[in-house]
Amino acid sequence: MPTPRFATISLLALGFMGWVAVPARAVDWPIFRGPRHNGISYERHWGEDWANCSFKVKWTQSVGLGASSVAVADGRLYTMGNGKILNKDSDTVYCLDASSGAPIWTYSYTAILYPSSYEGGTNTTPTVVGDRVYTLGKQGQAFCFDAETGAVLWQVDLVARYKVNPPGWYFAGSPYPYGDLVIYNAGKHGLALHASDGTLAWMTGTETSGYSTPVPFDHNGRHLLVVGGEKTLAAVEPLTGTVAWEYPWVTSLPANIADPVVDGNDLFVSSGYNKGSALVRVSGNKVTQVWFQQKNMQTTYNTAVLWQGYLYGPNERGPNLTCLEFSTGNVMWNQPMSGHCGVALADGRLIILSYGGELSIAKASPAGYTPDVKSQVLATGSLCRTAPVLANGKIYVRSSKPGTLACVELETTGPKVQAGGSIITWLKAGSATVDLNGSVVDDTGDVTTIRWSVMASPPGSTVHMANPSVAATTVTLDRTGVYVMELYAIDAMAQEGTDRIEVRVYADTCEAARNVPPGASVSPWPGWATDCVEAFDDFAVFAATWPGARGFSHLALFAAQWLKDLSLTTDVLYDAGRISLPVIQPVDPF
Repeated sequence: MPTPRFATISLLALGFMGWVAVPARAVDWPIFRGPRHNGISYERHWGEDWANCSFKVKWTQSVGLGASSVAVADGRLYTMGNGKILNKDSDTVYCLDASSGAPIWTYSYTAILYPSSYEGGTNTTPTVVGDRVYTLGKQGQAFCFDAETGAVLWQVDLVARYKVNPPGWYFAGSPYPYGDLVIYNAGKHGLALHASDGTLAWMTGTETSGYSTPVPFDHNGRHLLVVGGEKTLAAVEPLTGTVAWEYPWVTSLPANIADPVVDGNDLFVSSGYNKGSALVRVSGNKVTQVWFQQKNMQTTYNTAVLWQGYLYGPNERGPNLTCLEFSTGNVMWNQPMSGHCGVALADGRLIILSYGGELSIAKASPAGYTPDVKSQVLATGSLCRTAPVLANGKIYVRSSKPGTLACVELETTGPKVQAGGSIITWLKAGSATVDLNGSVVDDTGDVTTIRWSVMASPPGSTVHMANPSVAATTVTLDRTGVYVMELYAIDAMAQEGTDRIEVRVYADTCEAARNVPPGASVSPWPGWATDCVEAFDDFAVFAATWPGARGFSHLALFAAQWLKDLSLTTDVLYDAGRISLPVIQPVDPF
């Protein structure tokens, strides 16, 4: 084995600004069912004054027939729909401005509507990875687009080229990105293409697939994807397609549509058409059934969400919105509602779109269902088969028919409070002083009190607020750790508004640089003089374990893996001139 060479990566220090503002509220939704593929948005404090909230439809846009959801990234929204173009049924990929709904680009191609026992149209959702968008048409047309311009970078007909057999309602699983691969639920247990050029990476056979999207499942340090097939669930290794295990799951049609729900080593699986639900447990390559219930929940289309030990999701039996205990399968409550409703969750609250286009928000609680706010947000007579999406404070809802996409915002007559972005800073001469850039919007002009409070702080710390009675002020902190600050306002009608941020204080600039999270807005850098240098004595050995690497960006990814801090790959600048590339034999990934 070659002697390890010394390599350095220069982490540029945060410089003279003294702190980094980290957006706390804005969260993109670049993939079907969200960044963690669980139907949960990690936005916090996106709605507070529930007693005085109402929905406001900000804009609508016609996007054709179909059950495609939306992906939101970098201020753009992507979806798909089917309609007539020159008297031919055609699918269209839409890129819209996420804030205004204005079209940015579209791309259309001939594709069948196929309204068999449903409205027909597109089934899958676009996937955004960096500057690329990946889509899959129901007949197997895989595309890669430039996210900004809509230029086609490559396209592959999976059915024509690889002879995979589509299920009865055609393909419905959305593309799943993994490293430099894009993985599709096509063929027996999936198929992967190289993201760069669309060439085949692996396939598992041509047999009929299921309808679900591949779901990430990490088991004992092993990265797997669970793929719903025609009659089974299977876990595959995403880099090779090697099948780790299979579990039989046979429905009457067959129709394995909803995605499995993962919690540790357990998977919840549910299907409609009188099939039912089960919880299975994985140990190594062995899968054991924990419980099975035919009647308690039958999920036909949209997947349930798991929150604090309980599942909330659509149930064909009833039909109902049902709360189920994850560990036992016991029903906690049923709320009459169409079994085709869609459910998402954010900050402990359910966001529910009924089959008829009514939007509601309710606290996720096994004790019962009580909506905080609900309203008809899509036209009466709409048919909806798509779960709502919360991204950057906006709720996006879509009807399968007539094919209307709407952007919905929460309105309140109470004070609209924003605490600003969370902050990363570091100690200088024993303390750190930062600006709190909060705001209070008072539409009625009757706010009586504004107050900053410290909700949590490191033990032994002292917090000095310059003026806690105004929204924009400064605060001085004297210990490392996490401080939680709350901005509160109340008006003459006793209507309240609150929002919180975190201030993370580190010992020095280098420690702060290593902990900048994804999405941070970094201030200008002062130059190379204050660089922080990380040493990797055995970096050559580590790099050699990843022979597929190409170029400097992959070296940065190696370093991030070494530090166990993936935020470095996107949010810390690298000084390429300071890197000594190791000589690696016999495989040179660079």
